[in-house]
Amino acid sequence: MYSESMLPLGTLLANRFKILNVIGSGGIGVVYLAKDKKQNVLRAIKQLSTENGENIDLSEYTKAVSDFRREAELLSKINHPLIPAFHGYFIEDGFYYLVMDYLTGQDLLEILDITRQPFSEKKVVSWGIQLCDVLNYIHSYNPPIIYRDMKPANIIYDEVLERLYLVDFGTARFIAALNASGVTAVGTLGYAPPELFEGSISPATDIYSLGATLIHLLVGRCPPFHPNFGFNFAFHPRPCKLNPRISKQLDEILVKAVSIKPEDRYSSANEMKMILENHLATL
Repeated sequence: MYSESMLPLGTLLANRFKILNVIGSGGIGVVYLAKDKKQNVLRAIKQLSTENGENIDLSEYTKAVSDFRREAELLSKINHPLIPAFHGYFIEDGFYYLVMDYLTGQDLLEILDITRQPFSEKKVVSWGIQLCDVLNYIHSYNPPIIYRDMKPANIIYDEVLERLYLVDFGTARFIAALNASGVTAVGTLGYAPPELFEGSISPATDIYSLGATLIHLLVGRCPPFHPNFGFNFAFHPRPCKLNPRISKQLDEILVKAVSIKPEDRYSSANEMKMILENHLATL
């Protein structure tokens, strides 16, 4: 999608990054493929593509800048092999830019759209273990980081390396305690737990979203959802009913992960990881 704020191909940013192509765009952000002339490598550059006063009200612009700076601060402090490396940010001509590793591959939602069939149980369990490891890492940070927007579209899969990457930390945030209230409800319907819409977040928030993501990958679509009731299996079919190839053991793991009450989910991403590892050993 073209926007007037998109940079022409060949533009040189910060006297260093040559814009080669547009990788993607949406909302108020554009991601470019760029050549780092200083290090002779490819980079992904995320642009906050809205300037103050350019068809946007002040409050929306202020929030966008705040989110952008929070993402930059957060990415500058974390280091995990499944999170693209952060290489700094800069401001040029009134626009904000983040510089990240350039990833090859496709997001899992794109792959589902292309293949039109769910992934195998063994593959999804393996991915779930990797994603639990990422969540355990950010949840163990001081102060803890809650991702808030786990979903297939935010997970890149590099088929050559057989490796996942969790991307787009624009909605992630530090929290002062393991449970926080009065938080802006930011997430995606179908993956966000009920308490998020009440302004409450904790590590259990991400566990729910991971469970919902794994269900999507296993059944091929986002199952029925209601903001106040989440995955209410009293009214909606369980994962193994949507896809009979899902084992009852994994079905129980997923149903627990998306429990309506946070205290009924796994106590931590590390606990869920160990449960998935034990299950994978049986496949």
